[in-house]
Formats: sequence, structure tokens, C-alpha cells
Amino acid sequence: MGLMISLTEARALIWERLSPLPPQMAMLADVYGRVLREDVYAPEDIPAFDRSAMDGYALIAEDNSPRLRITGEIQPGAAPVFKIERGECARIFTGAPLPEGATQVLMQEDARVEDGFMTRLQASRIGHIRYRGEDARRGDLLLSSGTRLGQGELALLAGMGITKPTVSPPIRIVHFVTGNEIIEPSHTPLPGQIRDSNSTLVAAFARRHQGEIVHQERVSDDLDMLLTRVRAGLDDCDLLLISGGASVGDYDFGKKILIALGFEVHFEKVNIRPGKPLIFATRGQQAAFVLPGNPVSHFVTLQVEVRHAMERFAGAEASWPEFKAKLTESFTRGVSTRETFWPARLSTENGELVVRALRWKSSGDVTGMAGANALLHLTNELEPPRTGDRVPTLLVDTL
Repeated sequence: MGLMISLTEARALIWERLSPLPPQMAMLADVYGRVLREDVYAPEDIPAFDRSAMDGYALIAEDNSPRLRITGEIQPGAAPVFKIERGECARIFTGAPLPEGATQVLMQEDARVEDGFMTRLQASRIGHIRYRGEDARRGDLLLSSGTRLGQGELALLAGMGITKPTVSPPIRIVHFVTGNEIIEPSHTPLPGQIRDSNSTLVAAFARRHQGEIVHQERVSDDLDMLLTRVRAGLDDCDLLLISGGASVGDYDFGKKILIALGFEVHFEKVNIRPGKPLIFATRGQQAAFVLPGNPVSHFVTLQVEVRHAMERFAGAEASWPEFKAKLTESFTRGVSTRETFWPARLSTENGELVVRALRWKSSGDVTGMAGANALLHLTNELEPPRTGDRVPTLLVDTL
């Protein structure tokens, strides 16, 4: 059980041991970023009727009359009650239904109007009509189960009248930060104390990935107290995160806590840098991770392992948004045989993806995460990457 496994093996175990949470119906205004858990089919033709794509005049395309009498006006939302005959046209506005008989809309820029008649300024073969069903036919598949709902998907659902889609629920997270030295960020540290940055990091990560922090607490390195507090928080959570206690020191209680609570431990060490000591366990449908306490290790393990568990809970496809980006400047990475994930800043220059490695001296260096929206994915090659090299880069936040 104590053997170190690869990241690939760790991610496979996470996916295998977890299942999607039961879906729920939710209001459209509340589901941005969540995962759709049903196939969505067009309930009607889109558009539902032939409509004008321009402001102009509805007419019969084959009508060669030198002047056309304007017989009416059609505004969006109003159904026309007349028919267009030869020698006639109707004023029409963008989105308005096409009147019976009309086969073309002439743009208003191409028309001259005098005394109730319209004269074409130039001929056009373009219809400027959006025909019924040209976007989708009733019964067409519009969105597949497993789709993450962004702005465009929400607009589509609204346009279909689907106001309560079936989606993944928020992932309920209970988070404990352990350590006698950890204090509230607003307090002034005494000698030997450090401010708690991991609570804020985990809360931000949860918001980014549709998690809901239902309880978050700092607890000292006391086995009995930690066991009592964690047990009390487990009733209403899907995911338990414990910051600190993943290693093998005298006060690293993570594994003992999980076993005492009935969790099955699946791995304890992953062959990555930073973030080697990482415990993953399950109890029924619940998952637990004990994360290494240092903030850079926290940042990395949240992105490459905990995020994977949250995708599984959400019923999403596993994602790994890795790109090749040009390194803007070389950096010293040190010697390591472990798969390395280096905090970095990914951006674009002249239409090309470029990446800059951020500076950090150790996994406890909280300054090394400022500006990080990506991780350089480095394997154990002997030669470090140099300026101009195209380096595998994992995107973890927006550009």
C-alpha cells in the first residue's frame, strides 16, 4: 500500500473508485459551469417559422414589376394577416415572420420609397430569409449528456424553453487544515507560526470547479481532536480534503484518521514533484484526499488529482487541457527523476501560445503561485528546457 505509483495510475484509480453523483433539476440561472446530465433534443424546428434576416421589404423574388405597392408592415412578434401578390411588397423588420406569398426580402438600403410604392435600386438574388428548421429540426440532438454548460449552452437551453435542466449537483466539500503552527490569515504570526493560505486556495479551487465548501476548519495536530472534528463533518459531504498529514511524520495523522472512519486507502504516494505524499481513499460514495501541506504542492495536487475526482463526481469527461507552448526564458529546475509540474504563466503573443516559468524556491514558497494559470509538465529528461523550446503546458485557469 505504501508503494509510490505513477500519476497515470493514480488518476485511473480515482476514476475507477468514484461514480457520478445523482443528478438534479435546477433553475437555468443557477447551472453555469455545471455538467448536463441528460441529452437535449430540439422540441421544435429552429427557427420555428420563416423570418426576415434584414430590415427591408418582403416581396416575390420573380416579380419584375418596376414599382411595388407597399400593402402593409410586419414587426417582430406580429403575425402577418395578408398575402403578398405580384406588384406588391410589405415593410418588414429583422426577425418578423414572412408573409404568405413572399419569397425574398430586399434590404432597405437597396430600395427607394415614394408615395406608398417601393422601387428597387438594384437587383439581388440573396433571399435574406431564415427558413423554418434551417438551424435544427424538431427531434435533433442539440446537447449531449456530459456537456459542461457555458454561456452559449445556457442561451441555447433558454431559447428552447428548457428552464430546469437536469445537471450535476454542486460537489459538497468538507475541508480541514491541520497544524499547530497554522493561524488565521488576519492574525500576526508569533515565532514559529505561519498564516493559513491553503483554506483560501481550496475555497477558490472549489468555486472554480463547481464545488461547495460546506465546512472549513483549522485543527491542531491532535489525533483525537482531529478524528472528532472530521467525523462530525462527514454527514453532509461528497469530498473530504485534509490539508497536511499526508506524510509519515509523528504528527501526520491523515491515514490513521481515514482508516478509523472506515475509509479504504487506495494510494499514499504519487511519483510527481511537488506533491509526492498524497493519500486517496473512499468510503461508499465519499472520497477523501489528504494533501501535502506546502502551498505549491497543494496547488499542483488540486489541479492534477483532486480536479479529476470532481470531474468524475460531476459526470463530466476526464479533461487534460495540455498544449505545447513556447518557453519565453530558460529557468533552473533542479535534478529530479519525478514527473514535475511547475507553476507557470500561459499567454499569447502574436497569435502564439507562450509560457513563462514562475520562480519558486521550495514547495512551501507561496510567492511561486502568484500569476499561475498553468503548469509546465516536465518529465525526467536530463536536459532542461531552454528559451524557445515548445514545452508541454497544462492549463489550469483562464488565459
